[in-house]
Amino acid sequence: MQRERSFVNSSTSCFNRRHLKPFLNFIGLNPNTLIDLFSSNHHSSDFTQKRSMYIRKRLWVMCCFFAFSVPLFSIYDFYAFEYEQATSILICRLVLSASLFIMAYLIKKCCSALLIKKLVALSFFLPSLFYLASMMTFDSLNEVPFIFSMLPYLVLAMVGLFPLTIRGSLILMAFIFFPFAIVQGLFYKGDVWSLFNSTWLFILFAGISLWLQIAQLTMLMHLYRESTVDPLTKLINRRVLLRSIEHLKSESIKFSVIMFDLDRFKRINDTFGHIAGDKVLKEAASVLSKSVRSTDIVSRYGGEEFLIILPHKSNAQALNLAHEIATRLRETPIAVSEAQSLCVTSSIGVTEYRYGETTENIFKRVDELLYDAKEQGRDRVISDAA
Repeated sequence: MQRERSFVNSSTSCFNRRHLKPFLNFIGLNPNTLIDLFSSNHHSSDFTQKRSMYIRKRLWVMCCFFAFSVPLFSIYDFYAFEYEQATSILICRLVLSASLFIMAYLIKKCCSALLIKKLVALSFFLPSLFYLASMMTFDSLNEVPFIFSMLPYLVLAMVGLFPLTIRGSLILMAFIFFPFAIVQGLFYKGDVWSLFNSTWLFILFAGISLWLQIAQLTMLMHLYRESTVDPLTKLINRRVLLRSIEHLKSESIKFSVIMFDLDRFKRINDTFGHIAGDKVLKEAASVLSKSVRSTDIVSRYGGEEFLIILPHKSNAQALNLAHEIATRLRETPIAVSEAQSLCVTSSIGVTEYRYGETTENIFKRVDELLYDAKEQGRDRVISDAA
């Protein structure tokens, strides 16, 4: 996770943006936005967790509601159908209800984004299987009440409540379409117009549902970026940084921390103005982002301070990276005016997470190391490695 303004790793995108960009610009879409909407593969881990929690809450309510309401409709079945048919449908209803109760329990207990994805698929596939099982109790489509024939379209409408990606939505709709297609094939009597009408209605509901999902996902991404991204450097802010560290600690993942402070930054502001200072901050952020892996976390910690979290990296490995970045910063000219450029140096502290310690202690230690670097003359890297 280098920058939260785009959830995409540009070097590994599955789209050829060079060819897509003119077309996307013509229709008013940003290539990065389209890729973000199509797949979650390049979403940041923090955004993935946030979206998963959002989906989880809605999914739990939906499963609970239908787990209670589905058996109640058996009253209508026993009123409208023969006893044997109503009993068969009741069994299907009870199986679906029990399955949804189990799903609701799992949704409440789990917090894994991957498991939530699987539960979403099951939550919509099971009602589709109920539709298939209940429809097989009828001899012809003419006997099917409207409430049963509309079930696939109702399921599609419910999908629209969730901010799914385009790919995820299409996969989910394929699960729903499979039982629907079987029913259409079982009851097909050569009436092409009826088959076309049913299929067209399914596509129409699917299209509306997909549009609603994309709209929700777009809004969610926009709100997330607004609340988690530093507007100047486009790096994640302190709030996301703290969440990311707590996640690493909860998973018992080893990580190292590098803290950067641009040397004599106030003098740059005083000499060249705040616009020039902003350019320096943006260029420094760019150098940091381009120097790390996609799994590393780069944040603007405050003012001219930046912080990098390196999961699965030792203190020695982080120290080597800090030296590399310090060299790149020192050798990167930054245009502060039309006629003048300058290079900046940085004081850097490097430490490694010690199992069980608080985030506050980590920050305090790395900040002290950075202060030592300044005390020793700036433009240097200090580590507490043994």
